[in-house]
Amino acid sequence: MAPVERRGRPRGTGTDETILDAARDLLLREGYAGLSMEKVAAAARVGKPTLYRRWPSKAALVSDVARRASPAAAPGEGVPVPRPGKIVPSLVTWFRTYARSVTDPGHAALVLALTAAAAESPRNAESLYLGGTRDHHAALAGLLRAGVEAGELRADTDVDAVVGALTGSVLYLLLTGRPAEAPERAEGFLRAVLDGARAPEAGAPGDRSDADGP
Repeated sequence: MAPVERRGRPRGTGTDETILDAARDLLLREGYAGLSMEKVAAAARVGKPTLYRRWPSKAALVSDVARRASPAAAPGEGVPVPRPGKIVPSLVTWFRTYARSVTDPGHAALVLALTAAAAESPRNAESLYLGGTRDHHAALAGLLRAGVEAGELRADTDVDAVVGALTGSVLYLLLTGRPAEAPERAEGFLRAVLDGARAPEAGAPGDRSDADGP
């Protein structure tokens, strides 16, 4: 699917930051349903034409808010360097951190807003999703592929399907109002998935002693 379309003259960085800050504050206070382009323009003290030159729709604006927030909320530098024999425990440790990050109260509001925006704007759903999850998806997929290459996971593991299932499990807990359960439940789900993906000769990922390995 094509990225969210943009139009208009080149942006001013300072104005962009002011608008994105205002939109984020409104999202945290009022949620996606309570956010409007008019409210954002008023909060940022810019005219609506200035706002619409940069973002043609509320969905496009929310996508950029989520994209801007995602690197700060992601485990980022905590993504381990894959090492043979340590990839499965690395996955467990990283995914536990990911679940805590996504369900942190400040970030959770943005995740829920992004989900609402994607539902409201099917044409832009993929771009909205990628705006907030691209870095997480890449990190998890990279670790899984490293596990396949090292022989710890089965060669026929569908990496993208596993990533979708794992990240979806965290989103489900968030959407059903159970974010506090996410780190523990996400880890349990990951171990169950990895039990099915584990190569026959590899060590069992369900062994919790793996999680504390260096």
